[in-house]
Amino acid sequence: MQEIQTEHLKYGIGIVADYSLIALRTRMFESESVEIQNGKNLDFRMQNTEYGVEKNPLFEHLAENIHDAFEIVIEKNTDLFELNLKAVKETSAAYIHVVVKTGVKATMHEHIMNKEFAGVIIDITLEDHAELTYIADQRHEKNQFVLALRRAFVGKEAKMTWIDVAIGGSVANSSIYTILEQPRAVGETYGLFYGRGEQFHDITHTTIHAAEHTESNLKTHGVLEDHSKTIYRSLIDIRANAFNAVGHQKEETLLLSPNAQISSVPDLEIANNEVSCSHGVSTTTIDDESLFYFQSRGMDTETAKQAILHGHLGAIVDMIDNETLRTDILNDIIRHK
Repeated sequence: MQEIQTEHLKYGIGIVADYSLIALRTRMFESESVEIQNGKNLDFRMQNTEYGVEKNPLFEHLAENIHDAFEIVIEKNTDLFELNLKAVKETSAAYIHVVVKTGVKATMHEHIMNKEFAGVIIDITLEDHAELTYIADQRHEKNQFVLALRRAFVGKEAKMTWIDVAIGGSVANSSIYTILEQPRAVGETYGLFYGRGEQFHDITHTTIHAAEHTESNLKTHGVLEDHSKTIYRSLIDIRANAFNAVGHQKEETLLLSPNAQISSVPDLEIANNEVSCSHGVSTTTIDDESLFYFQSRGMDTETAKQAILHGHLGAIVDMIDNETLRTDILNDIIRHK
């Protein structure tokens, strides 16, 4: 049976990701493949498939094969809600719907514990004036494969903040869509990726301004070493009726090896003139001048490299308020370096 390979996407003609390694079409999807806490079972129902599903062979196939579905409702302020998805079968897939009620402020920490392959689609509904910080903590072992589509539908004067951490795994796809549906909604997406060995990350961050006076910010920092590869696509889509929208995006990658590869595709799609937008991409290495700066202050070469690395990734990791989790992520990068 022919394996799935993503098409030449609209944003980034010629950039193709080969997913044959995960053998998606030959996998058996069964019910009761995932366990989660604090969620109630519900009948699977996928809506708004235009965002991240239609014309995407990966998530189309996943959506057609999901048997496990859950709903989580957050009704009061929560400092750190742990969303642990534990796979009980080699191939696991689940749909999760999260509702954050009106005026509630919460932080969620997602951790997927998979055996070999895990596919998840997570939809978040933010009611008016709600605020959610969602930490997608993707730290996986070698020879593990993850496909994750996360979407947030943001209400009036509500705020959605994503912190997308992609570290490890053989093949990992993280796709985040933020739909600012109501006036004065805010969406922020902060990404961090670290690739080593032969790892491959395919990351998509998209914000859609569908109402007036909405704001968005997309900022991602990555590090690649060895023969690792990342495709990073970012899009700010401002619709015709989204007057006075503000959107900014920036991606910066630090290459630690001449064999590592980054393909960055930033894009703006603007359908009216009353907006303020910007985008940019930069790729750098640790050059001799930077090393000399630190060495002149008494640091050896390795310590200087670690300081540069921490400064680069710290700009994103520092967005995490929980000190224990923040330290754990940084230590995990150092431990596997």
